[in-house]
Amino acid sequence: MTRIPSPNSRALLLLLLLVLPLPPAVAQPRESLVPGGVALIRLDEGERGYRFRNRPVLTARIDGVPHAVVGIPLAYKPGEYHIERRGVGQVAKKFFRVGPKAYSTQHITVPDDRKVNPYASDMPRILAEKARKQKARDHYSERPVDLDFVRPVSGVSTGSFGRRRVFNGQPRRPHSGMDIAAPEGTPVRAPSAGTVIERGDFFFSGNLVYLDHGQGLISMFAHLSEIDVEIGQRVAKGDVIGKVGATGRVTGPHLHWSLGLNGSWIDPVLFLPAD
Repeated sequence: MTRIPSPNSRALLLLLLLVLPLPPAVAQPRESLVPGGVALIRLDEGERGYRFRNRPVLTARIDGVPHAVVGIPLAYKPGEYHIERRGVGQVAKKFFRVGPKAYSTQHITVPDDRKVNPYASDMPRILAEKARKQKARDHYSERPVDLDFVRPVSGVSTGSFGRRRVFNGQPRRPHSGMDIAAPEGTPVRAPSAGTVIERGDFFFSGNLVYLDHGQGLISMFAHLSEIDVEIGQRVAKGDVIGKVGATGRVTGPHLHWSLGLNGSWIDPVLFLPAD
């Protein structure tokens, strides 16, 4: 015989559902097989040494299982790609397929037109800073990585990764990270443990910091009002590295956060807890 819960029982069940904690979020990062996304490739126990685009591949346990975590360049076309491991007289390959994704276009008016059309006298500085940025993005260190990222700052997301941007009517490169609007002076925290490998005041990015999280996973934080760390400093997850500002090419105070993996910028939201 089926028993129908009494009104009091139903009320107690509803109360328990309201007060019990929510189940834990899905493990990070989340796979997204599109340009600018992430491929998660399952590995056998002890299997290492894979490379992608001639760069070492990040390996980590996700839900207790070893995986290769591969950043897919934003410029990649849909199709089949692979990671590979070379041994004596043999090559092992693991394949994944990248699908299409259409990114939106964002038109932005920058009050300081010099940040859109630099003077000729600005170019030596810009080119020198470009080389420093490239070196930081390509940095690699062999250390375990904590993939359980947290948001570097609380605020409203105002610029998504991959958007085609038009500054003052002129097309520029796609957006290489995510923008989070917050009041100037809001602390910016390390989303995961890392080592500071670059910092300074840059022409387009303003005050910025690069963090090496290990195995080719790199964070870049731009437009800061203050920098609170030094090159070579080791920071823990949640440590303050600077404060939100409006330096460089901006329209207002916000944090620009880029996340690089195996030399390519990828969508940082894939490394954050799902809403």
